[in-house]
Amino acid sequence: MRYNFMTMVPQAYIDMQMVSLVCHVLNREERMRYQRDVYCVPPEILIRMFETYGANYLDKKTKMPYLVSQLKDQQYMELLDKEKLRKHSTLFAPVLYSRHWWLYVLDVQSKEYYVVDSVYGTTQSQERNRLHRFPCNVLNQLRVWAGAPSLLKKHTIGLQLQFVDVPKQPNSTDCGVYVMKWMKLLDVAALSAAHTFKIQYNIEEWNEDQLDQFRKEIVSKLIMSKDNTLNVNAINQVLNMTREAITEARTRIGRQPKPSAALKSPYVQVTTAKLYKRH
Repeated sequence: MRYNFMTMVPQAYIDMQMVSLVCHVLNREERMRYQRDVYCVPPEILIRMFETYGANYLDKKTKMPYLVSQLKDQQYMELLDKEKLRKHSTLFAPVLYSRHWWLYVLDVQSKEYYVVDSVYGTTQSQERNRLHRFPCNVLNQLRVWAGAPSLLKKHTIGLQLQFVDVPKQPNSTDCGVYVMKWMKLLDVAALSAAHTFKIQYNIEEWNEDQLDQFRKEIVSKLIMSKDNTLNVNAINQVLNMTREAITEARTRIGRQPKPSAALKSPYVQVTTAKLYKRH
């Protein structure tokens, strides 16, 4: 988990586990948006399907995409909430492929299927367009597995692709931050028109300082989440590690500096009482 959280530092590629945690926290929020309408599909299944099949996702025998049930890693199905997958009207599905994150949005009611990408935008290669059709089929499979009717006609691979004109990232590492923010902000009603989209969110481009701040906000939200039962222990571990590192450093340089009288004052002591009280 320390390694996962370290991928949230600026100019680092965000780990799959972190995006999965964000999905979990958003799905557990008490806001009506996530309890009634929006379900964030954890990225593990789509990523495994991409890793296993990639652009060669059509079965040579059936001429149809491979099935999720053919995956060896079936334990990832336990991450899904079948009721929300079956009933909610919007699915957000983040995916990581070739060291790049982007987001799929499936509007169940209108059968609209969107690609939200902070690098390629509306200009996609033919190979990537072909790749984009696969997750639509996978999401439909998951909904059918959860007990919902199929959105696709028989022998149809996927719905028509629609690309959303979103702001582009200023570097090569913040794609994961964009995906996390889109899952929190996007409304499917604004996706169909780029003009409406930009007016609603009043966003042209995010600069790197804003993106770094987003990273801090996301980490704080994960640590302070009510579902995080480990943070008190984690804080104690960090404190112990810090003390050990300081002791080792002092031993190495051969001196033990004395704290000043000001630092001994109880009014400047760091406390985690509020965190303990919360848990």
